[in-house]
Amino acid sequence: MEEKRTEKLSEEIKELVIERLEAMPSDKKISIGADGDFTKEELIERVKKEDNVGKKVIQIQLEYLRLMKEGVFYEKSFTDNQAQI
Repeated sequence: MEEKRTEKLSEEIKELVIERLEAMPSDKKISIGADGDFTKEELIERVKKEDNVGKKVIQIQLEYLRLMKEGVFYEKSFTDNQAQI
Protein backbone atom coordinates (compact mmCIF):
# COMPACT_ATOMS: atom_id res chain seq x y z
CA MET A 1 0.00 0.00 0.00
CA GLU A 2 2.82 2.42 0.93
CA GLU A 3 4.53 1.70 -2.42
CA LYS A 4 1.45 2.77 -4.42
CA ARG A 5 1.19 5.95 -2.37
CA THR A 6 4.87 6.70 -3.03
CA GLU A 7 4.41 6.04 -6.76
CA LYS A 8 1.40 8.38 -6.85
CA LEU A 9 3.30 11.07 -4.99
CA SER A 10 6.26 10.64 -7.32
CA GLU A 11 4.00 11.02 -10.37
CA GLU A 12 2.35 14.11 -8.87
CA ILE A 13 5.74 15.66 -8.20
CA LYS A 14 6.87 14.93 -11.77
CA GLU A 15 3.66 16.51 -13.10
CA LEU A 16 4.24 19.60 -10.95
CA VAL A 17 7.82 19.95 -12.17
CA ILE A 18 6.75 19.46 -15.79
CA GLU A 19 4.08 22.15 -15.40
CA ARG A 20 6.69 24.54 -14.01
CA LEU A 21 9.02 23.73 -16.92
CA GLU A 22 6.17 24.30 -19.40
CA ALA A 23 5.95 27.88 -18.11
CA MET A 24 9.54 28.55 -19.20
CA PRO A 25 10.13 30.51 -22.41
CA SER A 26 10.85 28.12 -25.30
CA ASP A 27 13.84 30.13 -26.51
CA LYS A 28 15.81 29.76 -23.26
CA LYS A 29 18.19 27.02 -22.16
CA ILE A 30 19.08 25.98 -18.65
CA SER A 31 22.55 24.85 -17.66
CA ILE A 32 22.72 21.85 -15.34
CA GLY A 33 26.34 22.04 -14.24
CA ALA A 34 28.67 19.63 -16.01
CA ASP A 35 25.68 17.91 -17.68
CA GLY A 36 25.32 20.74 -20.19
CA ASP A 37 22.62 23.08 -21.46
CA PHE A 38 19.07 21.91 -22.06
CA THR A 39 15.98 23.30 -23.75
CA LYS A 40 12.62 23.25 -22.03
CA GLU A 41 11.56 20.26 -24.13
CA GLU A 42 14.74 18.34 -23.32
CA LEU A 43 14.29 18.96 -19.59
CA ILE A 44 10.68 17.79 -19.72
CA GLU A 45 11.76 14.57 -21.44
CA ARG A 46 14.51 14.03 -18.87
CA VAL A 47 12.05 14.50 -16.00
CA LYS A 48 9.62 12.04 -17.60
CA LYS A 49 12.42 9.47 -17.98
CA GLU A 50 13.71 10.20 -14.47
CA ASP A 51 17.32 9.96 -15.65
CA ASN A 52 20.11 11.69 -13.72
CA VAL A 53 19.41 15.11 -15.23
CA GLY A 54 15.67 14.67 -14.69
CA LYS A 55 16.22 13.78 -11.05
CA LYS A 56 18.44 16.84 -10.58
CA VAL A 57 15.77 19.08 -12.11
CA ILE A 58 13.15 17.60 -9.77
CA GLN A 59 15.42 18.17 -6.75
CA ILE A 60 16.15 21.75 -7.80
CA GLN A 61 12.47 22.55 -8.32
CA LEU A 62 11.43 20.99 -5.02
CA GLU A 63 14.14 22.90 -3.16
CA TYR A 64 13.06 26.14 -4.84
CA LEU A 65 9.43 25.55 -3.83
CA ARG A 66 10.48 24.67 -0.27
CA LEU A 67 12.46 27.91 0.01
CA MET A 68 9.53 29.90 -1.39
CA LYS A 69 7.24 28.31 1.19
CA GLU A 70 9.64 29.31 3.95
CA GLY A 71 9.68 32.88 2.66
CA VAL A 72 13.42 32.95 1.99
CA PHE A 73 13.06 34.86 -1.29
CA TYR A 74 10.56 37.30 0.14
CA GLU A 75 12.74 38.07 3.15
CA LYS A 76 15.81 38.68 1.01
CA SER A 77 13.89 40.82 -1.46
CA PHE A 78 12.31 42.78 1.38
CA THR A 79 15.61 43.45 3.11
CA ASP A 80 17.29 44.37 -0.19
CA ASN A 81 14.50 46.87 -0.90
CA GLN A 82 14.77 48.34 2.59
CA ALA A 83 18.46 48.99 2.06
CA GLN A 84 17.71 50.93 -1.11
CA ILE A 85 15.14 53.25 0.49
